Amino acid sequence: MDLTLESKALQEILTSANQIVILISPTGDKDTVAAGLALYLSIKSLSKNVTIAYPKQPTVGWGNLVGVNKITQKLGNKNFVISLDYLEGSIEKVSYNIEGNKFNLVVEPRRDAPLFDEKKVKYSYSGFNADAIFVLGAKTLEDLGSFYEDNKPQFEQKPIIAINNLLGSEIGKINFVRPGPSISEIVTHLITQAQMPMDTDIATNLWTGLIFASKNFIHPQTNADSFEAAAIILKMGARRENKQQFEETPQGEVALSRSTEKVSAPPDWLKPKIYKGSTLL
Repeated sequence: MDLTLESKALQEILTSANQIVILISPTGDKDTVAAGLALYLSIKSLSKNVTIAYPKQPTVGWGNLVGVNKITQKLGNKNFVISLDYLEGSIEKVSYNIEGNKFNLVVEPRRDAPLFDEKKVKYSYSGFNADAIFVLGAKTLEDLGSFYEDNKPQFEQKPIIAINNLLGSEIGKINFVRPGPSISEIVTHLITQAQMPMDTDIATNLWTGLIFASKNFIHPQTNADSFEAAAIILKMGARRENKQQFEETPQGEVALSRSTEKVSAPPDWLKPKIYKGSTLL
């Protein structure tokens, strides 16, 4: 898989960027998350500040992915947000003043409007700092939901690096988009050709994603690039667990692979049989 041009452009961004955000689409599966975590660990090894976010809680079956505890469901704490219950037309003016080392935000209600209830004041954080944004598994920025809707200025101002195995997903300044069974496969070639770090943990995540998405290399889109990625990962020391193979059903359940099912013998299998005519006794 030739990613030479994209990898050179990425190297230039990573040279100057310090704050990196990796966003995984809400539709991302185990392969997408594994690829995102591999990318997270690799960029972290470059002494960068990295945040990885996925809007859903990772499933129990993903617990073997290295770094899964680093995934956050809330993005950013750049802005401090104060929320009040509001009725249309109830606010006359909003101002602020500073007294010593205190910042006072003053909300003046209109005449005859109900007073604000201090017990209903809520505080939260929003927004994030980023020099570059990686987006995995999204065909459009809108696919990212609130990650995009709440932070549009950042997406307009910062370079976006899109990574996907679905054509038509070229939503970034740099697009690592190639058809194939696995996003982990693309990230393997990305890391290699951009000369980014890869250790055993990174390789293990990529192997897990590749095996899951390619269905042990029997997916119809499995090709030479898939096997080349597997060779790279194994050379870097990927750990292959010698356990029963499980696959996720469309409903998110975990089912035992048919290839590992055990068939039990009938209870009377070892009992002696007597043949009389056409009957076994």
